[in-house]
Amino acid sequence: MSNLLQRIITGVIGAAFMLIAIWFSFYSFAAVFFLVTILSSYEYHQLLTKSGIPNNAPAGIAGSILVYTLFVLQALNFNLSPILIAAPCLLFMVYMLIELFSTNEQPLARVAYTIFGIMYVAVPFGLLTLIPWAPIADGCVRWGVPNHFYQFEIVFAILFLIWANDVGAYFVGKSLGKHKLFERISPKKTWEGSIGGLVTAMIFTYLLSYFYGIYSIPVWMGLCVIVVISGSLGDLVESMIKRTLNVKDSGTLLPGHGGFLDRFDALIFAIPFIYLYLSIVA
Repeated sequence: MSNLLQRIITGVIGAAFMLIAIWFSFYSFAAVFFLVTILSSYEYHQLLTKSGIPNNAPAGIAGSILVYTLFVLQALNFNLSPILIAAPCLLFMVYMLIELFSTNEQPLARVAYTIFGIMYVAVPFGLLTLIPWAPIADGCVRWGVPNHFYQFEIVFAILFLIWANDVGAYFVGKSLGKHKLFERISPKKTWEGSIGGLVTAMIFTYLLSYFYGIYSIPVWMGLCVIVVISGSLGDLVESMIKRTLNVKDSGTLLPGHGGFLDRFDALIFAIPFIYLYLSIVA
């Protein structure tokens, strides 16, 4: 089976499962990304361990679970804003004490790489759970929490734009790509592919604005630009990490796609920018 066919089969099955979970309810959406957070954190620590870089996988995965859970509770209107700030700080101090009494070498390096994993994986996925909420309108019958309801369409839109950018960049870059975008980090990416991805995403953005409404067309187009630019940079950041660690893929759990970090690198990097953008304009 060719790599492209593997990518298509895995992508279709994975996308269908994820979209159904996102559509069904906030709980199923949060559960799917809870699993993605754990697997991505596990992959991250596996990469470090295989490369001989000091880290603490149990502490990193446990910290990621705690941080993600706090964000989910905040999304469910538990009003944990002060705790969201204090708990990670307390977690950091407790972990420093664990390293203080351990006999492991390079404790500061272990702390740095472990905390980086939590910030890189759990915080963005946690932020994602705060995005698809809107004030309840008169007559709204959708499932929600007090004064808010869950808009799965917003998460759909973000994923569709990332996928549209990926597909457009891949096929345009493969057929027309000549000028390297960032050869030092990712030799196969081209300017032509990036422009093709942006154009494809903008076409999808217009369709999303027509079918979903929610925002005005200028806001939709702004979201498209934010997703495409930050998502593309996220892909380059992931390539930088893998090149630094001298690995091709972050894992092997997704045939044709590598690992979860390979598949979600654009989304991970884009989420904070999307959250800030929608907080300001929406």
